[in-house]
Amino acid sequence: MTQLSDGFGRSRLRAGAVSAGGRARLRRWGALRGFALDRWAVVVGLSGCAGVVLRIWAYRSAIGVPTSDDGVVGLMALHAMHGQFTTFFWGQAYGGSQEALLTVPVFWLFGPSWLALRIVPIMLTAIAAVLVWRVGRRTIGEPAAAVAGALFWVWPPFAIYKLTHQSGFYASDVAYAGLLLLLALRVVERPDRVRVGLFGLVVGLAFWETSQVVPLAAGVIVWTIWKQPKALRQIPVALPLAALGALPWIIYNARHHWQSLFVMSQGGGTYLGRLRTFFSPLVPMTLGLRTTWTQAPLLPDGIIDALYAALLCAFAYGAYRALRRGTSLIYLVALMFPFIYAISRWTYADTEPRYLTALIPVLALLLAQPARRLPVAVALLSCACAVSVVNLQRMNAVALLPRTYPPANRNLTPLVSTLDRLGIDRVYAGYEIAYLLDFATRERIIAVMNKSPLVFARGQATPRLRPGFIRWPAYDRAVRAASHAFVFYRQEIPASTVVPQLRRDGYHPYAAGLFVVYVPRNATLSPSHGDKRDQ
Repeated sequence: MTQLSDGFGRSRLRAGAVSAGGRARLRRWGALRGFALDRWAVVVGLSGCAGVVLRIWAYRSAIGVPTSDDGVVGLMALHAMHGQFTTFFWGQAYGGSQEALLTVPVFWLFGPSWLALRIVPIMLTAIAAVLVWRVGRRTIGEPAAAVAGALFWVWPPFAIYKLTHQSGFYASDVAYAGLLLLLALRVVERPDRVRVGLFGLVVGLAFWETSQVVPLAAGVIVWTIWKQPKALRQIPVALPLAALGALPWIIYNARHHWQSLFVMSQGGGTYLGRLRTFFSPLVPMTLGLRTTWTQAPLLPDGIIDALYAALLCAFAYGAYRALRRGTSLIYLVALMFPFIYAISRWTYADTEPRYLTALIPVLALLLAQPARRLPVAVALLSCACAVSVVNLQRMNAVALLPRTYPPANRNLTPLVSTLDRLGIDRVYAGYEIAYLLDFATRERIIAVMNKSPLVFARGQATPRLRPGFIRWPAYDRAVRAASHAFVFYRQEIPASTVVPQLRRDGYHPYAAGLFVVYVPRNATLSPSHGDKRDQ
């Protein structure tokens, strides 16, 4: 019986040269191989189901309560449905509007709602998982690539929490990160005009949407030039397409004194301080070794430190072995990321790893490398699910604490009903109230946050004409021109500097569940305002 090599170290049988016994053995081998493939499919399928369950739980729990960031994106989508487009997330010079635009057809199909609003980030996360798998096929190989995609879907816990919300551009972080990695690998395979031009266009679009992808994109570009210098010949094609993708960013900044560039100079800490914070506590929080917000260790500190050190040693060893292979892409990107990330003062944060979101696909690929055998894959995915469950539960416990501000509150009905009874449809409120109320009522009630000091005139308090931070100026003009009230969470009143001023001017407080509404003394109220005053 003659055998031929198949090029992968295995042997295959020459057609027509198989005995009856050999055919029987082949059938048994094929059945066993099919069974093995079925087991891998079962593991990946179960991971997919686990990721769905985790997101449903996160959505329905206290950490899934809508925030004003959700509300702002929803309002941007509502305005886009009527032809009002903005370049960036309202009130800031960074964070593109692409996810809001993608939400428009969802609203057309299903109507505006909190659930419809979150379909886009969840779908972008699913697309990113597929991209991680595709990148893995070219770098770490199968079946580890499929495990990496599944791992990304069920882990890390911070991503499940953050990307179940519609925060404007964080889901774009992971989608563009995966896409840039894949396109770079394709350019290295064949650096023609189409592939290099598409890579340039995506770099421009990603830069407009989320500057948080810059540390990753820089590493990807360096690796591409290192592995395929011929790609530089296509720069005349790539640069114009990159500028086309970033055109909204360019036009906005040309008209607004390049505001986006000044964002990087804001924030706190020194470069070395931000770099230290990146490695601890932000990376451990991203990995799930420490709980987001509290930094509580998942295991005893000694074990956490030993595990973290082992991961760093494994990274150094893997980077050395990957120098001449395609896997070097994910190692180089991971190595460059922190040193570019720490340049921006804006990245100083130690309560949650939100600026590391674009790095998560790379971390999934790095951790999935050993999962070439089914028992290892099952152990890795099981541990990842357990880490996500424990950390999400801990985060949920923090969100439910009485001292947490703002409190986890999904029901605005008491507030809306009280405002309707009082005949009030224009209010000033804190950030975590204002844009929730705007979206929940589809702008029937207009609420706005304005940080300027109050001026008392015509029987009511109004922020000074030179406004403070406002997400959408049209709201401020509408509230300023009408008889308006002030809304507070009940638990923030003792520390408020505004409430004493309102009381001195004769404002009347009315209870509305977790909220208190302060109404001017000259307001015309409907007769049914009897849930009498509070405070």
